[in-house]
Amino acid sequence: MDVISVVQMKQLLLRVATEIVSNETYLTKADTVIGDGDHGVGMKRGFSAVYEMLSAGEFDAMADIFKAVGLEIVKTMGGASGVIFGTLFISGLDGLGDSKQLTAPQLVMFFRQGMEGIMRRGKASEGLKTMLDALIPAVTAMEETGRKSPDINFVLKSGYQAACEGVEATKSMRSRVGRSKNFRDTIGHPDPGAISLSLIMKALYEGAESL
Repeated sequence: MDVISVVQMKQLLLRVATEIVSNETYLTKADTVIGDGDHGVGMKRGFSAVYEMLSAGEFDAMADIFKAVGLEIVKTMGGASGVIFGTLFISGLDGLGDSKQLTAPQLVMFFRQGMEGIMRRGKASEGLKTMLDALIPAVTAMEETGRKSPDINFVLKSGYQAACEGVEATKSMRSRVGRSKNFRDTIGHPDPGAISLSLIMKALYEGAESL
């Protein structure tokens, strides 16, 4: 699949919301071990609102739907996670214009800009045991795949696989930022934010495969 439409993207984002909501218990358990245990609840609250918003809305352009998702996350999720995951969608808007469809290069650029937006806002980088440890490898993998193929499915698959590898890598990291740095030893446990990012990539990849 070389091009995805706004209608199809809506389907994928609905799938993302469902994936996050259905994994609340998993995310809560992961955050209880190394944090204050509220990550799953917050993600469920935000993406439940996203699901309702998407279900009730119609969108003319890619920028419109991504902006709506980002703002809904910031508005309803609250806390640092709301800002971070909202930024992922909002910071990627540059360059989309009024486009009603998305190619693989545009999708990769969207994620790169979202990643860079998070890094600027959070003053964070790879290796600090955050969601960036899944997102940065995912973006790198998507860029490499995108240079070889225009197929969105291949690009998303590579991003998902790299995100999963990133989650696994966080197990060997010690938390350096956020609330988890103040909690018990985090070595041996994955970062909840990285898990959430991998779930988003999973839903996008599996959704694109089913289109």
